[in-house]
Amino acid sequence: MSYNKDKLLAGPAKAGSDTTRKDGGESEVNQYIQNSWTRCRDRYKIDPESKVEVLNLTESEVRQKREPLEKLLADSAGVFDKIRAVSKNSGYTVLLTNAEGLVVKSFCDSGVGHELESRGLRQGSLWTESLVGTNGLGTCLTEALPVTVYAEEHYGSTLHNFSCSAAPLIAPDGNPFGALDVSTFATGNRMGQALALNLVCETADEIETLIFREAYENQRVISMSTSLMMAPTTALIAVNDNDTIIAATTPMLLALGCRDRYELVGRKFCETFDLTFSQLEQNVIVEHYVRYGQQRRKFFATLIPPVNESTLITKAYMRNQDLVKKQGKNSAPQQDINPLEEVAGQDSGLQKQAARCLRIVNKGISILLQGETGTGKEVWARALHNSSERRDKPFVTLNCAAIPESLIESELFGYSAGTFTGALKSGKVGKIQASNGGTLFLDEIGDMPLELQARLLRVLAEKEIIPLGDVNPIKVDLNVICATHRDLKEYVAGGDFREDLYYRISGFRIGLPSLREREDRPHIINRVLSELCREEGEASTVFIAEDALAQLSHYAWPGNIRQLKNVLQFALCMREEDMIRLEDLPEEVFQEERLAPVETSKEEVPSSYPPSRMVSISHHESAAAPLSEKEELEQILEQHRWVVTRAAKALGVSRSTLHRKIKKYGLLIESEEYELD
Repeated sequence: MSYNKDKLLAGPAKAGSDTTRKDGGESEVNQYIQNSWTRCRDRYKIDPESKVEVLNLTESEVRQKREPLEKLLADSAGVFDKIRAVSKNSGYTVLLTNAEGLVVKSFCDSGVGHELESRGLRQGSLWTESLVGTNGLGTCLTEALPVTVYAEEHYGSTLHNFSCSAAPLIAPDGNPFGALDVSTFATGNRMGQALALNLVCETADEIETLIFREAYENQRVISMSTSLMMAPTTALIAVNDNDTIIAATTPMLLALGCRDRYELVGRKFCETFDLTFSQLEQNVIVEHYVRYGQQRRKFFATLIPPVNESTLITKAYMRNQDLVKKQGKNSAPQQDINPLEEVAGQDSGLQKQAARCLRIVNKGISILLQGETGTGKEVWARALHNSSERRDKPFVTLNCAAIPESLIESELFGYSAGTFTGALKSGKVGKIQASNGGTLFLDEIGDMPLELQARLLRVLAEKEIIPLGDVNPIKVDLNVICATHRDLKEYVAGGDFREDLYYRISGFRIGLPSLREREDRPHIINRVLSELCREEGEASTVFIAEDALAQLSHYAWPGNIRQLKNVLQFALCMREEDMIRLEDLPEEVFQEERLAPVETSKEEVPSSYPPSRMVSISHHESAAAPLSEKEELEQILEQHRWVVTRAAKALGVSRSTLHRKIKKYGLLIESEEYELD
């Protein structure tokens, strides 16, 4: 089937024409394909006649990007086995990406799959829409919807031989963290790819369910299905102790006809569904008619009770408390512990911070969290939320460094229907409005573009927002917690962060120590081991030998708690019995970690710790003669052959920040090596 490029780029299709057929039998162009082509032309400036060159990352870079998804891959092994079997028999290859569109895992089990791999559909390939144009994975992640991109629907001519069906992988907070794709060669017609799209959607739903069940295992989860034979299903709702709906899976939202999860999240379960927990507790399955909006449908509801708290503490944790006691710590488990006190652990500095936070958490004072990557800033922010009077309302997160600069504004403020080409037909609720009454956590606030900083400052001052394309302000009950690993005062001095916004968000500054700075390392190690044992479903006692615990306690931990989890997961796999011994630990913990001296920040953080290293571009100075920031940028970019991803990593900044610096100093060059994403 051939597509008219002029038609694709002419403008929005008529409403309702997504899958209708013309008199001549040719299928109308799907709306999301047209939206994507318009983005490629207007936003990404890609030539539709160009031959797309897919960027491939090195194996070491892929391993680093795959690390956050390793547990998902392990837990979902059975799910992947099923889609691999179907794909092998049907001549497809299976691709799994992270949120950036990087293929972190591929399964090429058929002869066709191996041929597709040789043509570029393989692990390490990057399918961001801004780089490659319209394609299954990139467009799926941009639209946050399941898509099929068939043959000439791809923007670049190089991809016209492929047919790609992809579905987003949704985290418990409702944000895509990756995508799943099945691809093959384009033969026949596009309508024949409906089965492929259905396959990835079902698989993505199963993966979302696994993650959802684990994330809310300590809450009541209700499974709803439209058929008695299907109960329980992937349509799930999580409800807290106050009868408030705190999360829902995508299949649940679809079953109810919700356009946005925040139409449901934050409402009282019993009032919304006219169904009590006593009914659910007394029956294995409850047949119930649900009226939601204009719909009235029959559901079969099943209550999945929370995990018994007593099963969450392993014997390994209890045995290792004796080792902690030897260091003079009181390790007796506490009952009904406050979330802030729990994350503070047995570290006196953090306990003092927790006590201060409890005094101000409901006073409307802005809080800024500072610390190295991996020190648990989001964990602390969640504890602040769960310790506040807002605990029954949504906790909404936005990582300012992980979202392309062009999308941050719509993510924060939302937009009304028909605001711009490529927008969702129904509009979109922004993160600020979604957090109304609850808490908005802005991670890596230092990477927010300057023009958006001005808008955020106005929202914080006026407590109202105006979505893109709208004229009427919307009042919001706003509570914002910000976090960064950067020195914001230095950013203010350099003109990269507004001074007025800095003082608005930093009413109380909390310096979170690195793991090597914490005085309760044995306690943290035992706690993380206990959590991992629970996640892995360990039925027997697992504990750490004294010499192994000593080695772990004295290691520098440059990767902080995130690295600790990886080390303990490795040790759990290597152990022969129910004890982690010295020989079960990976080599990295025996190597002397050569760390740069901890730099003292200019921030006056009210903590007993020196602020963690906050690396900025201007920190990279020559020992012989200080370089200007422009000279440093040129030097680092030359060293990394103008590949922005690698240069940004070397500088310790996000790609969007580095791009702004490149534009600021006029360093744009004509080079195939310059990565433009």
